[in-house]
Amino acid sequence: MKYNLLFTILISFFLITDTASAEFINDEGHVEDYVEKLDKINFLPDMLPVIIKNSDSIELTDEQLNTLLAWSKANGHSLTETANEIVRKRVEIKQAALSPKVSSARLIQMQNKIFRLQREMLEHKLACRELVINTFNRNNWEGFILILADREIDTTLPEVYLSQW
Repeated sequence: MKYNLLFTILISFFLITDTASAEFINDEGHVEDYVEKLDKINFLPDMLPVIIKNSDSIELTDEQLNTLLAWSKANGHSLTETANEIVRKRVEIKQAALSPKVSSARLIQMQNKIFRLQREMLEHKLACRELVINTFNRNNWEGFILILADREIDTTLPEVYLSQW
């Protein structure tokens, strides 16, 4: 039962991951398609670049912006590398699945590796999310929600701020 739930979550994650920062180059030619698919398959969107780009509209203080920039500098490369590895592994498993010489057990191993990489990506994004939550104030959230509305992303002010007013 526990494994069924984990498997369902992982499959859902696999089908819904967002990694717009991937810059993977491959001779296969269809890598952009895979990156595009990854863009549409993650519960946690890549919002830090949007926040940084719109820091004036969100009214971030210099201290807030520097905190977010430092996190991005420290973790951005790792996120990109993980996203690139996910893309590579997805290409590999797709090719391996078409080979009669590759066993089902091997395909499961390959898929499990992708799940582990997606878990790493999720953990990075959760750390970023936590940083944003701890960095933003009500005014920042209001500005951010306006930015998201301009991008036609529907959201509301987090309840923690609604309950304070």
